[in-house]
Amino acid sequence: MPLSELHAPPPLSRLVSRLPTFSPVALKLLSVVSDSEVPFKEVAKLIQLDPALSGEVLRLANSGYYGRRCAIRSVLHAIGLLGIRRINTLVITAALWGGLPRRTSPFMMGWWRHNIASALLAEYLGGSGEAVECGYTAAILHGIGQLALYQYSPTDYEALVSGVQASGEDLLDRERVAYGVDHAGLADWILESWNVPQVIRGAVAAHHERASSLMGIASVVHSGCFTAEWAGFGACGWHTCHSMTDLPPHLDTLVKSDYVREMLPQEINGIECSLL
Repeated sequence: MPLSELHAPPPLSRLVSRLPTFSPVALKLLSVVSDSEVPFKEVAKLIQLDPALSGEVLRLANSGYYGRRCAIRSVLHAIGLLGIRRINTLVITAALWGGLPRRTSPFMMGWWRHNIASALLAEYLGGSGEAVECGYTAAILHGIGQLALYQYSPTDYEALVSGVQASGEDLLDRERVAYGVDHAGLADWILESWNVPQVIRGAVAAHHERASSLMGIASVVHSGCFTAEWAGFGACGWHTCHSMTDLPPHLDTLVKSDYVREMLPQEINGIECSLL
């Protein structure tokens, strides 16, 4: 549908009305992702309620990317070998891929790779503790608002993103003018409706805030998002990143690292090959 900035912005519920339907099992798991006390068997039973999702998880778990030498034959076996945290990331990755529309669209593939790259970077930066436990999940979901806006009006939203890249305008400002909300705020609204824990929602909502104001999960998600776009994966609003001359030291070090230049593209390719 054509987008006109002369008309009142649509309500949020309408903006997300064309968002792909994600696995209810994955959404349930998202609501407990930050709970380290959830029993293995409970998680396994939950995943097995969705046979298609179970199959994707097992395919990823048995892929060369994770380097397993023995065959993983059940979800419970996968949890025992890889751990709850890794299984959570597999479930969210498989569910997002399974619900991804228009996979042949260059814009959509750029969006997918941006989110995967951001998640891998957040995990790389997370170290230990809560940041690594929830960083991957928050980062892979941080662009869900963009997906909703694209699904609502594909041609118009893609043109909006291309336009700000050409003009150097701020993407979030243009989104607020056109839709009444930016993709970070819309993502927070969507994740709240999914009962995603606040620690993840807060990091998603803040992924375009000033780096100096962020800590913990929010900091690694911000760094992952920025660096993913710097490395050429997707268009989330950091299109002026290569002209920045005063990067914070931690970002300057990250974008120049061997991980970003060499390993990150290989890891993204490994995950995509596992899912195809």
